[in-house]
Amino acid sequence: MGQIKVKGTMQRVAMFDENRVIGHVMRYSPMKENDLVSYIAQSSQIPESKILACTLAIREAITFFVLNGHHVDLGKFGIFGIRSKQKAVTDAEQVNPNLVKHLTIGFKPSAEIKRAIESLRIEVEV
Repeated sequence: MGQIKVKGTMQRVAMFDENRVIGHVMRYSPMKENDLVSYIAQSSQIPESKILACTLAIREAITFFVLNGHHVDLGKFGIFGIRSKQKAVTDAEQVNPNLVKHLTIGFKPSAEIKRAIESLRIEVEV
């Protein structure tokens, strides 16, 4: 299904007080929206203009729902939602917006994506 490359680099490991070779997954350039649209259009025989309109609408919908407190389940891909860290108080009357310390977007991959990751072929880059 998929393949990633791992490359070893020498770096300092403080826990062992010595240099060791650490394997790192090689990262490639990010895929731009136009690249994604072109790929989808080629594999679906749907014009790029329609694919672009759909991706913009999907992005808008996901943003709207997530920023309004919903989790958005994208089926076989995974779930997006707001994650938060907040301070605890001793009484419910003390709860207020200032207790929220941090908000972020969370993503939980589906079981299918997790299985796909487990089956990735890993190749060592020399």
